[in-house]
Amino acid sequence: MLPKQLQTALRLRKLAVEATKRNLADALAAETQASTALVAARDALRRERAAAADLLADDAAVEAFAAWHATGKAAETSATEALHRCTADTAHARAILGAARSAEASVEAMVKNLAAAAAVASAKADQAVIDEAAARGRGRAKGHDGTIET
Repeated sequence: MLPKQLQTALRLRKLAVEATKRNLADALAAETQASTALVAARDALRRERAAAADLLADDAAVEAFAAWHATGKAAETSATEALHRCTADTAHARAILGAARSAEASVEAMVKNLAAAAAVASAKADQAVIDEAAARGRGRAKGHDGTIET
């Protein structure tokens, strides 16, 4: 049986891994959302630029694009920065998950080592009992002077 502290440590490490997996999933979802927002901002810029560049467009379409262009570029810049932040957050979450998994593996290794040490101690104790029984058996078969009695 594992010591209570080791059982607690193993349980906490497993909980930490699960929590960091959830954090990574949240970071990946945010990164996906930021990427989608960036694609939408770039698509809006392309769409508006194409509408203004259309030969059939009147001056009002070109003027509207000129007025809107700064807003569209700001949205693209903001989306790009958000994606960079989310990408960094995802990398950070991956690193934390790696550390949590490493800590969990360390505790699991301690559990295995403790189990192996217990098995060795048990085998030694069993062997000591066998050796003691064998020694008693030899002592009965011999007299006090070491000769075999008949």
